[in-house]
Amino acid sequence: MRKSIFIFLLVSFNSFSQTENQKIIDGSVYNNNSYSIEGIHVLNITSDEATITDLDGKFKILVNINDEIIFSGIQFKRKKIIINQDIFDSVSLTIYLEEFVNELDEVIVNSSGLSGNLLNDLQNSGVIKDLNFDDIGIPGFTGIRKEDIPSNSQLAKEVLLAPLVGGLDVERMYNWISGYYKQRRKEIEFRNDFDIIDKIIKFYGLRFFIDEFKMEESVIHDFVTSTYQNFPVEEDFKMGNYTLVIDYFKKNFKRLNL
Repeated sequence: MRKSIFIFLLVSFNSFSQTENQKIIDGSVYNNNSYSIEGIHVLNITSDEATITDLDGKFKILVNINDEIIFSGIQFKRKKIIINQDIFDSVSLTIYLEEFVNELDEVIVNSSGLSGNLLNDLQNSGVIKDLNFDDIGIPGFTGIRKEDIPSNSQLAKEVLLAPLVGGLDVERMYNWISGYYKQRRKEIEFRNDFDIIDKIIKFYGLRFFIDEFKMEESVIHDFVTSTYQNFPVEEDFKMGNYTLVIDYFKKNFKRLNL
């Protein structure tokens, strides 16, 4: 009996400690010109919390010390911060995102249209062109190269087989031990989830959520994300069970407004 009480108290203490160390932090996101940015995804990849900035670029998200937060949006470079003690204790958080800039290659203009380099001028004229593997009949890869992110079981096999194949890939082992692969898997999972959530919102339309639930446009993404995280929305949406997905929206709305 005493042992059971001790275990209960220990679990309760751990739960209390974790809750005590968490807080909802308020923040704002701006561009380089100090204009607030709407629609920026704010992802806590440590706790799987997620939200999106409103019309004024503001957001709220649950954090703990050492949590990794990612800010991402179209036309902006992704930014990652780690919640240290100073950030955790601050009243609010201000984030500045850098915009993507497409830089054009240098162009030299002259009256003749020639550069003075015979080989370059011939290539630019179309008389000759750069060779590739197709020109000489050599097979080659023409797709988009993607980063190889191995599974834990695959990496474990590499460790076991290392004596037979002559050693380990040091870079892959470092990425595994440092948690890089785990973080990349989470980022890819978040990206895939947000793509599906965006498709769901486009399918039903903003007007559906505004009329059905009387909600502001700025909170629709958060609402759909919440439904997605608490109900089997993805599976039923992909299977075409659109009425069932609406039922999930209604249940989630009721849950949030009790």
